[in-house]
Formats: sequence, C-alpha cells, structure tokens
Amino acid sequence: MTIQEIIKKTLMEVKSKGESLTPDLYSELFCKEAKKANVIVEDCQRVEKFLKRLPPEIQKDLKKRHVTTVDQLVQYLASQLSRSTMKDSVEVIEAYKILAKRLLQAITLLHDKEAAQMAEEDRRRVDELDDIAKIDAMRMRWNRFVMEYSDAYLERLDPYCRVDKSDLKAMVDGIVNCFRNMERGGTLQKSGGLEAVAQLMIASLTPSIASGMDDELATISSQIRSDPELLTSDAMVQDLKHMIKKRIELDKKAVISQIGELDSVIEHINLALTRVIDSGEGNKEALGVIQGELESVNLKADSFEVIHAKLLAIAASLEKETMVLSEEMHKSRERISELQQKVRVLEAALHRERKKSSTDTLTKLPNRRGLDESLSKVEAAFKRYGDNYSVVLFDLDNFKAVNDTYGHDAGDMILASFAKQLRRYSRELDIVGRWGGEEFMVILPKTDKEGAYRFAQKLREVVQKSKFLYKDRRIPVTVSGGVADRASYPDQQAMLKAADEKLYEAKEGGRNKIVK
Repeated sequence: MTIQEIIKKTLMEVKSKGESLTPDLYSELFCKEAKKANVIVEDCQRVEKFLKRLPPEIQKDLKKRHVTTVDQLVQYLASQLSRSTMKDSVEVIEAYKILAKRLLQAITLLHDKEAAQMAEEDRRRVDELDDIAKIDAMRMRWNRFVMEYSDAYLERLDPYCRVDKSDLKAMVDGIVNCFRNMERGGTLQKSGGLEAVAQLMIASLTPSIASGMDDELATISSQIRSDPELLTSDAMVQDLKHMIKKRIELDKKAVISQIGELDSVIEHINLALTRVIDSGEGNKEALGVIQGELESVNLKADSFEVIHAKLLAIAASLEKETMVLSEEMHKSRERISELQQKVRVLEAALHRERKKSSTDTLTKLPNRRGLDESLSKVEAAFKRYGDNYSVVLFDLDNFKAVNDTYGHDAGDMILASFAKQLRRYSRELDIVGRWGGEEFMVILPKTDKEGAYRFAQKLREVVQKSKFLYKDRRIPVTVSGGVADRASYPDQQAMLKAADEKLYEAKEGGRNKIVK
C-alpha cells in the first residue's frame, strides 16, 4: 500500500468518526493505518525511539500506562519530575531548618546577651517559618544586628592590658595573666594615677580664651576633683565628651566677639587710611608715623586686649590727620570730577572717530581697514586652535557701464542694496565688508571651501533674480566671486591672493560665476 492510499484511508476514517480534523487526530489515525499496512513511517516511530533512551523500569511503566504518543510521554515525564523535585525540596528545607536551629543554639553560647536572646527566640520559631515574608523578617533582624554590632568597648582594656580580642577564652586568659603580673610588680597598689588624670581633665575643661567657666563646666570639674574614680564610669565619659565640646564653644564665642570688635576698629582704620592716601604727597610724614604704630602690633605675642588698645590709638591718630586734610580733599575731588567729565567726553569723541575710520560711509559695512582687523582675529584663531575659515571676494559685473548708463546715484543705490543682501543672507558670525569700489568680501569663520562655495552660489542666484529699480527703471545686475579657505594655503596672504585670482578667473570666464 502506498503513502497516498494510507492518507486516503486516514481521511475516510476521520470522516466516518464524525470528528473535526486536527493535526493530533490525523497523526494518530495515520500511524495506525500505516502499522496495519506494515508501512514504516519515521514520524510514527518517534515514541519508540524516545522510549529506547529511557531506563528499563520507566519503559516498563510506560507500557503499562499504554503511552503511545509524544504528548502522553511528555505529560508522564513532567509528572515524574514534579514529584521528584517536590520530595527533594521538602528534604532540603527540613535539613536547612535543623541547621538553622543548631546555628542559633551555637550563638546562645557566645556570651553576648542581646545576640543570645535573639537566637533563643528565633530557634523556637524556626518551625513556624512557613513563608518567605517570615524568613525575610528574621534575616533583616540579624542583618541589623550585624551592621550595628560594635566591640569598641573592648578597647577600654588597652590602658590596662593588651590582650587578644579575637577569641573570648584567650582574652579572659590574657586579662588574668595581666593582673597577675601587675600584682607581682606591685603596680596595683600604686595610687595617684587617676588623680593626675583628673587634674589634666579639669585643665582641659577650663576655657583658654573665654573669661571663665559656666555653672555646668564648674560642677563637672568639682566632681572629678573630689572623686577621680568617676573617670572610669561610662556616664562620666559621655559627660566629659559633652563638656569638652561646650568648652570649645565658649572659646569660639569669645574669639568671635573679640574679632568682631577688632574688625570694627580695623574698618575705621581703613577708611581713615584711604582719606590720608587720597590727600596726596604732602602726608608722607604722617603716614610714616602711622606705619610705625601698625608695625608695633604683634599678633602672636600680644593679647586681644593689647591689640585692641593699639589699634584704637592708631585709629585716633588717623582720625586727627584726616580732619586736618578733609577740606583740601574736598577741593581736590571737585577738580578731579571736572577732569573725569572732560576725559569721558574726549573718549566718546575718539570712539566715534575710530568707528568712522573703519566703516564705509555708503554701505555702513566695515571698510578695508575694518576687514583687515577681522582677518587678523580669525587668523589668530586658526594659528592657535586650528579653526579653518574661508573668504569670498565678490565683484559686481559691468559696474562701470551701470555708472555710465544710469549715473553714479544709481550705482550708489546698487552698492547699498547689494550690501543689504550680503548682510541678510550671511550668518551672524560671518563678517561682511566693502573691500573697495564694487568689490566686497565675506569672511566665514569655521567654514571650509565647499561651505563657502555653496554660500557664494546662493548669493549669486539671489542677485541675478533681484529687481534693482532706479527711477522706475529695472537695472539688471549680476555678481562674480572667488572662494578660498585658509587650510589650503601656507599663509593668509596666499589665501587672499588665491581668492582674487579665482575672482579674476570668474570674470574672464563670462561673469555671473563663482570659482573655487
């Protein structure tokens, strides 16, 4: 029987059953028909092929369950895997619970009261940890304990005994040996150590700059003096830390107060010195005396009170000197004010003249001098930072014929209009100027030759399409241009010469052209 006949019989079987044709149903019926016809089809042998790879006990179980399709095989294996995983997980969890109990029991033996109490509580609750939230809560509690735990209190042993603090038993043995050695040496019977420390503490609590102690500082000092043993208590250590900070604050306030008084005196001295210096050459002698008084102030050796008194004396000397010179200074200032006004007038006039000298009267653009200044600036940027720039030389075509035909007024109108077009179509950072006659230059910073060429072509097209009207008569105008960029030439002069040559080439080539 052929495969086509088997397919045909399969379809007829589906139809006779009155069921919907699905891939799974078709595959099942097709394989049955192929088996009846003794035709071996590889797709129908997949289950047998997979079964051969499984352990014998699983093959035997699958035959009992009549597993004949791949889907049935997958379902069987999935159920087996789920049962195995669940069993293993339960065993692992139980093992972890037993381990946690033993670890918590071990913590209770470590002689830390807080840790032991927490461990005992959590050991009793291990069996109740039946969800993630409870386990996370316990974990966070121990995280906080670890982060906040500090054994810095052990450092208090250092003044008495240097012992190994990494092991509790070794630390106890070390302390016992240390005290035995002290007993043998007789140092435990020596007295007076705490009394000396107490005297040092009282001295450290006494403000060195402020005028005296406040009541709280005085009380602490009295307690230490009467009972030096208080220095060994934690409460006194905390009180001393607070009191030392307070003593420093008292000194700070005293310094700020005294410096404030000195600042006011120094400000007064500065004002008086300014008046003396402004008075002119005639006060050299007075300044010499005051300078000697200032040099006598010794900031390292003198106290605040001595410095304060010396500065007050200097201020009085300056005040006397400034009163004598006050009227003369007033007259001098009036004269200076008049001179300053005249200088401002002259500076404004000079600025106007300088602006005129670098601006073309007709087009209000920079003239040759103004362009030379701009060229110097972009050349400096090129040499220092490597910023390339380009220049375009424009020349109005047949301009002499325009003057001869329509008159110089028409020519001036065209020059002014062309200047406006240059400004309108240039960027804000570009420099536009009149090079001379009917020639104009545009300096384009940070622009290579190709960018400058596109700009020049656009302007040439604008000029060609523009209407230049003079007394209701349209005057046809075109422009030619030469383009060069700085990076292509060894120096600026070579670049300008090249731009001029390109302009000449455009004119000779028929005008209304841009050459690069």
